[in-house]
Amino acid sequence: MEMEDPLHREILEEHAGAPLFQGKLENFSHRGNWLSDRTGNACQIDLLVQESIVVEIRFSGQGSALSQACASLMCAQIKGMDVAESNILCQNILQFVEVGKEFTLPGDLVVYYTISRFPERQDCSLLAWRAFQCSFEA
Repeated sequence: MEMEDPLHREILEEHAGAPLFQGKLENFSHRGNWLSDRTGNACQIDLLVQESIVVEIRFSGQGSALSQACASLMCAQIKGMDVAESNILCQNILQFVEVGKEFTLPGDLVVYYTISRFPERQDCSLLAWRAFQCSFEA
């Protein structure tokens, strides 16, 4: 695989140009916020969980195009998931990027194979995941 996979770039550019799930939920059951000490970028995740399923999810905040694209990808993957499964996915993504834990990335989250090779981009790519994690730590 090349240093930067063209398919991964295309997926990220698509989500950066037209992010899905951007905004805030008026009715939410969980809200998580993350402020990066490294970049100063911030992300808020709003979730509506019903019967242990993430039925709605939105993100808002400020950050790079990469952080916005990764938030969009995360939301697309998590919407409709069981809360326990979504939390396991979050832990696996964080560990995959930060410590290289082996994990088969589902769907468009394959972009993390490329992102994980660029340490300077990892903070931006994990911004929404950290906010998501915080939404269940209240």
